[in-house]
Amino acid sequence: MAKKYNTEETIKLILDTATRLFTEKGYEKTTIQDIVNELDGLSRGAIYHHFPSKEAIVDGVIKRLLPEKKYIEAISNRQDLNGLEKIQHLFLETLFNEEVGASFSLTYSLFNNPKFFMMYMMNCNEFIAPQVEVYLNEGNQDGSLNIQYPKQIGEIVVLLLSTWFIVSLYPNTVETFWEKLGAAKYVLDGIGLPILSDDLIENIKKIMIEKEGAHENN
Repeated sequence: MAKKYNTEETIKLILDTATRLFTEKGYEKTTIQDIVNELDGLSRGAIYHHFPSKEAIVDGVIKRLLPEKKYIEAISNRQDLNGLEKIQHLFLETLFNEEVGASFSLTYSLFNNPKFFMMYMMNCNEFIAPQVEVYLNEGNQDGSLNIQYPKQIGEIVVLLLSTWFIVSLYPNTVETFWEKLGAAKYVLDGIGLPILSDDLIENIKKIMIEKEGAHENN
């Protein structure tokens, strides 16, 4: 007998299966029927109930590469953070969120597909850049920042701190990661946007050391 799934489990199964097939066969060569064939008891109708097209499935896969709304809302609602600090916390969430990291590891090769990369960028510009703009405006109001063109600068921040650190697009070693972080700090400091403060970089190092230690223990 086929297993019964609730809505959340169904969506997860569809996206997990699609991600694996997109990686194995390629996005263009994977059909809706291919995905149906790999699902445990779910019909074609069950897929279309949640995703009206293959593009909608890809969009669902890509949205898992961004922090969920609940994490961003938690940052936005913090009264103890100024605008600059909220941007810093958003960057850390993007960099170290476990769900996002797990999704990136599964979709590594898909960034070689121009359409997948374009849709990823569109999602970043639609969901992350406007949030950075909000925090920039908050920073201008609370005195933690003095930034002109917050909308455009928000887009630049996302391009620099998100896309530029995707390893499949810009290969990195541990050494070049820190060089890249230093270069990003140099650029942002130059426009009066000290997101990558010395304290934040030390925090990043601490988190990475802790993660590496946990990985070795496992």
